[in-house]
Amino acid sequence: MSEEITAQQNVSRSDEDILLDLNFVPQWAKKAPAANHYASDDRSERRPPRDRHDGPPRDRRDGPSRTARPPRDRSAGERPNASSGQGRPPPRGERVAQEPRRESVARPERIELPIEIKFLPEQQWLASMVRQIHHSKRAYPLMDLANLFLSDPKGHLVKIEIVSGAEGFKLYQGKRSKMVATSRDALVRQLLDDHLEDFFVKEELTVDPPAGVFPMIGKIGDVLIGPPNHHSYAARLQEIYNDRFSGMPFDRFKQRVETVRDEELIAKWKLESSKKTVYRLKDAPAGEVKDFTFAQAGEYIRTQIAEAEVEEVSRAVLPSALARKIKDYNLIRMVREAWERESRFPMSVSFALRAAFRHLHLQTFKAGRSINFVTAVKPDPIKPEKAVAHIRAVLEYLAEHPGSTRDQLVEGLRPGADKSSESVREVLNPLRWLIEKGHIIEFFNGTLAVPSHRRR
Repeated sequence: MSEEITAQQNVSRSDEDILLDLNFVPQWAKKAPAANHYASDDRSERRPPRDRHDGPPRDRRDGPSRTARPPRDRSAGERPNASSGQGRPPPRGERVAQEPRRESVARPERIELPIEIKFLPEQQWLASMVRQIHHSKRAYPLMDLANLFLSDPKGHLVKIEIVSGAEGFKLYQGKRSKMVATSRDALVRQLLDDHLEDFFVKEELTVDPPAGVFPMIGKIGDVLIGPPNHHSYAARLQEIYNDRFSGMPFDRFKQRVETVRDEELIAKWKLESSKKTVYRLKDAPAGEVKDFTFAQAGEYIRTQIAEAEVEEVSRAVLPSALARKIKDYNLIRMVREAWERESRFPMSVSFALRAAFRHLHLQTFKAGRSINFVTAVKPDPIKPEKAVAHIRAVLEYLAEHPGSTRDQLVEGLRPGADKSSESVREVLNPLRWLIEKGHIIEFFNGTLAVPSHRRR
């Protein structure tokens, strides 16, 4: 079902395809939930470990999550060759080169935020679906339609709203990015990371290389900071921290800095320093053009622009693709958990669809075991005795055999008749009129039934 939906790129897909994704099999309640769209993008070097209570336990019968250890090669004996030194500790005082140990990051505190999360149908998908239902005159199960929206990130929106009476809790949204967070500072950082070039023009200049004597150079990994005795060292150190390590305490970051004597690295740094990047404010008044460094541009955004770009909100609606990129640990966790609940029973999407369908002149009714269906034709039962003979026969047969297909209807009323015969056409010809008037309901899978005479 989700494969065909994924093919849609906004409105490029034809209307007819969305409802065909039902595949004529109302199995939404029996299928396992699809992959959680909100669990895959919370990744980075600073991502907190997954809480063991965040989801259902993994079935151990599926096998271990780690890569299986290869079987021991016993062709050379059970133990490593002692003469080769394998398996023996290094001699005392001898240092062995090792990969640097990955810094452990404390898991953020798990907090239940005073927010309510709901999922809404995307408007272009909704408009397309409504056109199809009006055109087809068939009845579709409401929950299946809700799952079509929910099963693809392009099909739904995420609404985050502060619950009534939540004193002291604040929610923020970026006017430009539409991103949501529980901290204003988080959105300011995101503004610096993703929208710097919305405000500044970036330009590369060629300048004279640094002059002076530089016996040592600082670096972190493969990134060169510069000689500690050069005036740009502190600003470059801060720039690297902001760009790559902002989730780490600054003191711990500085402990990773290495200072080495290496003439080749110093020469490489001089070559890199002969290329200077400057930032110029886009809306600067004529005659007041100023060259900013990266750090100065960031500080300008933080002090002069951020206040107008981040607003406090009580409610935010954002596309699913954007909601997946939320960086706030507890906020994205609650969105993920809400999606998991909704995927088991799409309550909020179905409520939103019901209201939208009613507004767009579609009808809802119950059939079978209280399953809600949506159609463009209001069911309008008529008594068979008030109809002409050949229509009465059709109504009576479907009342006794609900869920029959056209072929089954023909076989029941005209057993063995040639499908091109006049007697068969007498059965089938009235069907279109009966369906358009609501006297017969045609379901999404081609089955037929007469409406109930019970009060709806």
